[in-house]
Amino acid sequence: MILRSFAKINLSIHLLGKRPDGYHEIVTLMETVDLADDVAVSGQEKGTIVTCSDPAVPTDERNLAHRAADLVRDRCGLGDRGVRIHIEKRIPVAAGLAGGSGNAAMTLHGLNALWSLGLREEELMDLAAELGSDVPFCLYGGVAVASGRGEKVAWLDAAGSRHYVLVCPPLAVTAGWAYGRSKLELTKDGSCINLVSSVVQAGEVDRLASCLHNDLEPAVRAAYPEIDMARVLLTDAGLKGILMSGSGPAVFGLAPGRAVAERIADDLRERVEPSWRIFAVSSKSRREAGV
Repeated sequence: MILRSFAKINLSIHLLGKRPDGYHEIVTLMETVDLADDVAVSGQEKGTIVTCSDPAVPTDERNLAHRAADLVRDRCGLGDRGVRIHIEKRIPVAAGLAGGSGNAAMTLHGLNALWSLGLREEELMDLAAELGSDVPFCLYGGVAVASGRGEKVAWLDAAGSRHYVLVCPPLAVTAGWAYGRSKLELTKDGSCINLVSSVVQAGEVDRLASCLHNDLEPAVRAAYPEIDMARVLLTDAGLKGILMSGSGPAVFGLAPGRAVAERIADDLRERVEPSWRIFAVSSKSRREAGV
């Protein structure tokens, strides 16, 4: 079977403090967009084999989809039951778009169906939380507020659609590095996410541009001038609400519609080196629970 593994962007992300387990306590508003990898899951006699169209992606135990298969086998007592996973990669790697997390989430869905496990949503969410902070959200996508280290997910009903232009400089930024370099403001609490959440729920796209925020962006911008270059490209194109997604380096800007986003993306591709990847994307609704 082949499952679509969608990218996400962070419309707002706030660091609230450092946790005893070494992670940061965060609150973030995330949205799925329609840029997607394909994850093909099929059976084999034993073991896990992962292949990927992008040679930059590891295919051993460092790969989250590989780890997802190992975790499911272990938790469900399946011995060495075999699976082959192929990832057709379109989402840029280590770009702040949760490409690897989405691949792992779709692997969980795929194995649940392939092996007829009958795992319920809450059981899949528990497995996803063991794999990584963004994996629980990526199981179903849509629009949600995530808290804790990102594994606690509360889905929202969001009115209307949103359209973006994504600019991905040729960099790979690890989340651990970005979090480690970012400064904490100790006066924050989770209420800082309320405004942007209410604006998205109401479908007030015109107000959304003034509500976007990312606590990780200053440190990444300071280290990588390409982030500012991406921001300038989007600003000069007339877009608003320009923000880095997650730990970067992907930067997005709000467009008034899909056709405008596509036109701007086409124009920007003519202005940059081929190593810069540029996409027109739109919001993607939540998956059905029975994926």
